[in-house]
Amino acid sequence: MFDVKRTITLIKGAIFEPEPTWDSYLPDAEDWQKTAALLTGPLIVGSGVLAFVLDRIFPNRMSFIPDTSLLDMLKGIVIAAVAAAIVAFIFAVLAGLFKGKNSFPRALAATSLAFVPGYIGNALVHIPWIGWLLMLALGIYGLVLLWRILPKYLEVPSTARAGHYILSLVATIAVFFGVGAMLGTNMMGSRGTGFDTGRSSDSAATSGTGIFGNLERQGRIMESADKDSYDPPANGKLSRSQVEELVAVMTKTRDYQAAQAERLEELSKKVDNNDVASMAEAMSGIAGVANITNAEMEVVKTGGGNWAEHQWVKEQLYVARIQKDINETVEHNYELYQEFEDEFNELGF
Repeated sequence: MFDVKRTITLIKGAIFEPEPTWDSYLPDAEDWQKTAALLTGPLIVGSGVLAFVLDRIFPNRMSFIPDTSLLDMLKGIVIAAVAAAIVAFIFAVLAGLFKGKNSFPRALAATSLAFVPGYIGNALVHIPWIGWLLMLALGIYGLVLLWRILPKYLEVPSTARAGHYILSLVATIAVFFGVGAMLGTNMMGSRGTGFDTGRSSDSAATSGTGIFGNLERQGRIMESADKDSYDPPANGKLSRSQVEELVAVMTKTRDYQAAQAERLEELSKKVDNNDVASMAEAMSGIAGVANITNAEMEVVKTGGGNWAEHQWVKEQLYVARIQKDINETVEHNYELYQEFEDEFNELGF
């Protein structure tokens, strides 16, 4: 199945003529094995090997970019292959939930084509001085291409496009962190994943700047939220203030997500118009994409709230909305729900 000429043509087209390349490959996208042999596999192996070679040629690089041994290269290739499958699986499953096409083969083709710049950027990071800038710029370009290709390959409705894209990115990052923690490795930072959109120095990461620093910050928020605990009242009844706080959090979350989706749309249009001057804006815009659907947790935690209590309140309202009056507690909670029903409907609760 491997065809060197076809692979080179696809890689060149994915960078310089993405739309025609996507259209021409779409008939083959139903065969994941063909995609793995023609595109995903060569990209992963090629990126890993090229990074290793450049690391040997340019030993005097920035201190925050680690050395790459032969074992690291092989480990990175294996991790990148697993990561590619995880990404495709998540985007496919969530496409189905958003009334698109739940197709792993198409998702693998879409993510592989979109991440071609990212794979190349990860390999070029070892070039002195400009390597990390190339990696960052190409990684961002890959995320923008992913935004554009998903509706075509997974048939996600336009009304659900932003939600699917954002949720899939956040779910992917969460899975990467979880799996990486269990295996004792960094899947996001593994060379050759095509998904690593930038690293920063220790000080930058700590301050929460840049894409990597932003992910680290979100990790701290999730860790803090995971430690929250809440002892609900014995009677299970909600208070009016709890429901009011839930409405306020959901409103802030909706507004934040809408603003980020609008920025993503603007970024996509600028890339379509080859607006190179927008790259600085693209960097800051994409940095916020990774945590957009984690916004609800961030709103709760930055406001001094308790994530466990927040989740409990939502669950009680869900039950009350369905059961209405099966007992005194549910009836009480349903009455509170009815008071805010218009707001909840507007928020999609």
